[in-house]
Amino acid sequence: MLPRSLIMKMIVPKNVPPSAGWTSYDGWDYNGMKERLERFMSIINKSSLVEHTQLIIGQPVSISEAFSAGQFWCCFELLAVDGHLIIARVRLPRHPDSTDSANEHSELYSIECEVAQMKFLYENVTGVPFPKLYAYEGPGSQRAANVGAAYMLIEGFYGNTMQDVQFNICELPISTQEHIITQWTSAQAELATFTFPQIGSISHFSNDTGAIIGKLSTAVAEGLSDEGPFTEACDYFAAVAEAKFRQACKNDVADDGSNIFTRLGPFVFKDIVHNTALFKTGGGPFHLDHMDMGTQNILVDQYFNFLAIIDWEFAQTAPWEVIHYPMPFPLISADAKTDGILQNPTT
Repeated sequence: MLPRSLIMKMIVPKNVPPSAGWTSYDGWDYNGMKERLERFMSIINKSSLVEHTQLIIGQPVSISEAFSAGQFWCCFELLAVDGHLIIARVRLPRHPDSTDSANEHSELYSIECEVAQMKFLYENVTGVPFPKLYAYEGPGSQRAANVGAAYMLIEGFYGNTMQDVQFNICELPISTQEHIITQWTSAQAELATFTFPQIGSISHFSNDTGAIIGKLSTAVAEGLSDEGPFTEACDYFAAVAEAKFRQACKNDVADDGSNIFTRLGPFVFKDIVHNTALFKTGGGPFHLDHMDMGTQNILVDQYFNFLAIIDWEFAQTAPWEVIHYPMPFPLISADAKTDGILQNPTT
């Protein structure tokens, strides 16, 4: 995902670049995270990023001193003389104390899936805003070696994540909430028009082969024993349920078993998947889904117009059951109206 410190403190005029609000090392002075960033900065050759960007857009650029860091990526802003923005998204090394189940191979596969997904979007999608991918230089690339890490060059925008513009969108006027939800629904609806016979991630895309569905990019990180791709929705949900329950049991042991309720939700979900017909909806086709289209991954302007939906690394094909409005998207309708719809969905 894009870094959590990609922060602007207020809604900004269009001519103010995003890096004006980036916080660099602030907020990372814990568990060796700041030292990790300092070591990273000591080996990164920013001039190589500048050189590659200038080669792509054909004009001089300057690179920001400020950066935006996250758990997995560090972003630099490259500003062209005509005001054009490009973001250099540079891969951070794994933290030596990382406890997640992902490994170097699975992380590389996840990146490759995101690159394939963005290529698919560029060739096929017309109504969903997303950043253009200019270049990806992975491990083994000479350009990546010159920079000191794998990196992407992607389109930048004069905007900010909706989460940072307005953390609680429920406090916005109803008309603004409706404007936001309409755009979200429209994006989700267009993505759903792209369907495939399997549940998995787009692992490769070209104009010759089209989109190839491979195993889930998140499978290792989420602890799935079956990484896919899946041809039946029930098999997918069973794999997810088993992984959630195993993780809950592991967390409960780590907490000395003091809270059995940490296991209850995943256990009930697993039981429903295995012992009811609710998720036994058969085979495909399965629609394309971003899977993380929350306010943290939507760039907006000061009028809450969507500029871009970012962070496509979790995107996959999925059953209809996974679609939902993410928190903190509000239910605008009154409770009575919502209850009536649930009781009679045909109305």
